[in-house]
Amino acid sequence: MKKINDKELLNYYKEKFNIDSIFSVDMNKHMELFKFERGECICKTNDEMKYFYLHVKGKLKVYTMSDSGKSVLLRFNKPLSILGDVELLNEQLVKCYVDSLDESLLIGIKFEYIREYAYNDPVFLRFIIRNLSFKLYTVSNASSINLLYPLENRFASYLLSISSDENNSRVSEIKTNNLGEMANLLGSSYRHLSRVIKNLEMAGIIKNDKKRIAILDFEKLKKLAGENLYE
Repeated sequence: MKKINDKELLNYYKEKFNIDSIFSVDMNKHMELFKFERGECICKTNDEMKYFYLHVKGKLKVYTMSDSGKSVLLRFNKPLSILGDVELLNEQLVKCYVDSLDESLLIGIKFEYIREYAYNDPVFLRFIIRNLSFKLYTVSNASSINLLYPLENRFASYLLSISSDENNSRVSEIKTNNLGEMANLLGSSYRHLSRVIKNLEMAGIIKNDKKRIAILDFEKLKKLAGENLYE
């Protein structure tokens, strides 16, 4: 994590997402801009959150992990999303992992300032409620995908979710440095995922060269995923 002392850049993202409208009071002097590099962990289970974050650039991966090391993918966050809402309201430790998939920018406001100036702000609280309801939906949707659908469908959902950028345009190539980690996130074994990848290659839907996966046929991939995305 690196703090970015760039008022112009901070103001650009504030205006882009109309962040001032989230609050009834002026919170500008309490806002800080942070950069997280690709693969960097933003928070993990049992961390104590000190900032309320507004995610304004990049893509984030949200997942849980058991004591045995097994992980479950919950969703991918695109701007504008928030981190720290549950921890702020319930005064609890973090319950999941959040990693930056590429270079990400987050606007942070210390909890102490939120509690002092915005904790009873009805405009801010309505914003929090909308985001909590969306998170509830995405967790429910991810649970359905993970429990009810075969790996082929889950993998298609994963590829479509990770291949869309913050502007909802599609990226045709996805870096895959660790298929074992991907298999773990999807609740599968490396061997099973490898078979699924091979089958999709034979069907002309993707091409895998061990370092990246190229999506050759988005329409067929969408049919496999249906309406189910980790978003």
